[in-house]
Amino acid sequence: MQTTMTSLLTADSPTVMTQTTPHLCIEAVTKCFGSFTALDNISLTIKEGEFVCFLGPSGCGKTTLLRTIAGLARQTSGTLNQRGNDISTLPPQARDFGIVFQSYALFPNLTVFNNVAYGLRNRRVDRARINARVAELLALVNLSGSEQKYPAALSGGQQQRVALARALATEPGLLLLDEPLSALDARVRGHLRSQIKALQARLGVTTIMVTHDQEEALTMADRIVVMNHGVIEQVGTPAEIYHQPASAFVASFIGTMNFLDVAVHSAEQVTLAAVRLTCLPHCLPVGGAARLAVRPEAVALTRQVGGLAGEVTDIEFLGAFQRVTLQLAGANQTLLADVPSRDSTTLGLHMGQTLGIHLPAEAARLYPAGSNTL
Repeated sequence: MQTTMTSLLTADSPTVMTQTTPHLCIEAVTKCFGSFTALDNISLTIKEGEFVCFLGPSGCGKTTLLRTIAGLARQTSGTLNQRGNDISTLPPQARDFGIVFQSYALFPNLTVFNNVAYGLRNRRVDRARINARVAELLALVNLSGSEQKYPAALSGGQQQRVALARALATEPGLLLLDEPLSALDARVRGHLRSQIKALQARLGVTTIMVTHDQEEALTMADRIVVMNHGVIEQVGTPAEIYHQPASAFVASFIGTMNFLDVAVHSAEQVTLAAVRLTCLPHCLPVGGAARLAVRPEAVALTRQVGGLAGEVTDIEFLGAFQRVTLQLAGANQTLLADVPSRDSTTLGLHMGQTLGIHLPAEAARLYPAGSNTL
């Protein structure tokens, strides 16, 4: 993608890059705080123009990795290359990035105009170009007319947009977002994330966002980097992460997942509650224990009982669907099934009802017994 904004800082044409060109290469990066390893041998390549989310629970290392990229935390070992340039030892001010913090970090004593213009003035850009650039950015984030307001007079969502405009003012090659929406209420957060994604797509700026909110990552990212205990568990598109989780941790962290204890019968079959089920091919040892993971929306229920069955112990109304909890017959295990509202009448859903259960092989993933989950 190419930017639609006029370059106000350089007269030279930028280097031609494509979405398949690496913008950032992180190679074997480790970060230790004393005896604690926050990042453990992280390697990752981010393409030009890509929107990447670092996703994971608190303490997984995602913010440390972002700060390492920015130069705010120096890696213990490993290298970072941006557009072919080694930035591993460069100070933050010498790196090509703009950053938006969770707390916005606006200067309370400066107007909106002066907040956005701050980085341009530090680069000694002339006044006319500053005026044009600030006007352009405030129009881009729908804040034209707010130039003389102070941050205290703005809503949280407006402050965040000012912070975004300030980060983009110097036309950075890389935009870093550190949980930028976590301090906002749900409605504003949902609106602003669509604005940020649309703006990023329009400008084509390579973007890395740290978040612990899986919905944000799934709706905004081109690729998601799922992290846990300082390592990368999986890198993939939102669809890959959701439908093909590489580990039990990823399966449990993204969305809602059923985990069922099963016995491995063959390379393509498992046994659950004395019922043999077909699964995708795997390499787990025959005769051993395993965990079968299937999402509630993939579970099919029927009034015809035969094979795997369960008793309805709870029904939760969630608008477009009802979440049904079933106690599996012949096993001390429960299963969640999401039933579209239009199908609930056909099933005649009610407490204590026994229903047949179908688990599609293509929707189920098999993991070793004892695999770590969230």
